[in-house]
Amino acid sequence: MNGLPGLFGSSLPETFELQRLIQFLLEVSIDASPFELPIELSTLLREVVSQLQTYHATTDPQRDFVYWDTVATAREAYRASIRFGLAGETRSLTGSELAEALALFAAKIKAGLARALALNGGLPPTYFTYKMTDYALLHNADGTPRVDAQGRPFIRAQAFSVNVLPLFLEGPVHALKVQSSAEAARLYQQIKASPLFDRELKMYKVNVSLADQPPDLGRVRVFTPGWLENESIWLHMEYKYLLEVLRAGLYAEFFEDFTHTVIPFLDPHTYGRSPLENSSFLVSSAHPDRTLHGAGFVARLTGSSAEFLSLWQLMLIGPQPFVVRADQLYLIFKPALPGWLFTDDGTVTFNFLGQCRVTYHNPRRVDTFAADVRLTAIELITVTGERVELAGDRIGPEYAALTRDGQIKQIDVYLDLRF
Repeated sequence: MNGLPGLFGSSLPETFELQRLIQFLLEVSIDASPFELPIELSTLLREVVSQLQTYHATTDPQRDFVYWDTVATAREAYRASIRFGLAGETRSLTGSELAEALALFAAKIKAGLARALALNGGLPPTYFTYKMTDYALLHNADGTPRVDAQGRPFIRAQAFSVNVLPLFLEGPVHALKVQSSAEAARLYQQIKASPLFDRELKMYKVNVSLADQPPDLGRVRVFTPGWLENESIWLHMEYKYLLEVLRAGLYAEFFEDFTHTVIPFLDPHTYGRSPLENSSFLVSSAHPDRTLHGAGFVARLTGSSAEFLSLWQLMLIGPQPFVVRADQLYLIFKPALPGWLFTDDGTVTFNFLGQCRVTYHNPRRVDTFAADVRLTAIELITVTGERVELAGDRIGPEYAALTRDGQIKQIDVYLDLRF
């Protein structure tokens, strides 16, 4: 998409991430005592806050354009003011002023995201391009038109129309990070029903067809559909999507896709290489050569390897194994494993923190994420051979600290059904 900036384009994933960051800042405690900001940054912040207050207080149909125009001007003035560094002056900002600014930011982003979804039938878009639909000629003080050295006129934009580009998987990936479980479940079904889902391979493509898009979008349009960056199974992005589905707690949906999308489960003859190695991309069914469908190319240590490790951690350990409760450290395992992943004797074993061997004992081979499943007992073996038995579903402060310090070599966790 390297041509997008030249088309006056933008992308939505950064907005979802900005929403996450602002929500985080709103949730943490903000010290009410004043703090200092460089005067240049303070001036920009105050101008943006002022424009947001005006934006939220008006129903002018042009308010979105007016806000964009004034804030873009303020941003350009800020960049010009710090081109050669900061002046060194500061201005105080209180915690309450910051909280007010963050609340205004959050409201504006929420409204913008709602408009973006409405433009795309409820599915999160990824990329936009804009076309200027109205402008005014600029004039010199004497009334003559302003022109550049080549005689081209200077203009001021007054209105734009927006064009939503075809679906890319990246928009939904970032949307899942800020959605409730119900919203995430609905989005999952929308993606499954969309052309992003390759029904032949039961995998997820990086984008839908771009055949009707201009070549000046960038290099993505150069590749044959289904190959490299265009409509292929771009493994890093597919794994990012699976990771967010798992994080959203959509366990049934995640494991429905698991054996079709995660490389170790693929047929090596179709994949064309060892299923022990990831590929940069797999050829999707959009490619004209059917003999290549599902084959992996450019085997390397890609970002998909990092996402795979994140999947592994969430499935086997949980999102946050070490927690602090009442100033005490605890170790709590929260596995999300389907019963079929356990061996015939009902166990799954893995290494924790690089040196501690953890085994889950699940004799009934139930899904560990089911509502009626709990951890009932834990056994520890220290590096000195001491055996410790604990009741319940967590490891308390003393042994949690020892585990983190590498002094526990084995942990056996027992699961049972709650009746």
